[in-house]
Amino acid sequence: MVVAAVSDALALTIRPLTLDDVPEITPIEQEAFPELTHGTPWQTELESKLSRYLVATFPGSAAVEQVAGYVGLWFVLDEAHITSLAVRIGLRRQGIARRLVMAAVGLALERDCILLTLEVRASNSAAQELYRTLGMRKVGVRRGYYSDNREDAWLMTVEGLETPAVRESLETLRQQIAPEIPPFVVRLQDDD
Repeated sequence: MVVAAVSDALALTIRPLTLDDVPEITPIEQEAFPELTHGTPWQTELESKLSRYLVATFPGSAAVEQVAGYVGLWFVLDEAHITSLAVRIGLRRQGIARRLVMAAVGLALERDCILLTLEVRASNSAAQELYRTLGMRKVGVRRGYYSDNREDAWLMTVEGLETPAVRESLETLRQQIAPEIPPFVVRLQDDD
């Protein structure tokens, strides 16, 4: 498949991933995570009440939607965990991952999560910087986390999602980065 660059950032659409997207998601997953011996069990993940996946698409030739990337989250109690984030190699560094993460933040806020976490390779400084610009910070190291080469993973998180100050900060970022994503609800602490 020939994939054109996403020249107009607003042409990007972020929506729930469906089983119909799997044929386009699979090569993106393989590019991003070549160490995986088995791909994601998409049907199980998409049917689970504890996980959500979003896909970023843009208009392609002949009015056919093209998949640019995806993000996956697991929800456990009051925490959200980004399990995977991948963008097609030819479309990286165009703000797609940033917008997918902001959409993931929106899902975490909708579910009243108090923190959002993820792991990132210790050697992946570009991704670490992306996450820092979105308010995440390194809170720990998982030694030998990655099975392909035993590389360490940094555990990064944004805490305090339940607080008005953090929500307002994230809403400001959303307006700058991904205005097409619905506004985050900024609640007062006594709103229940």
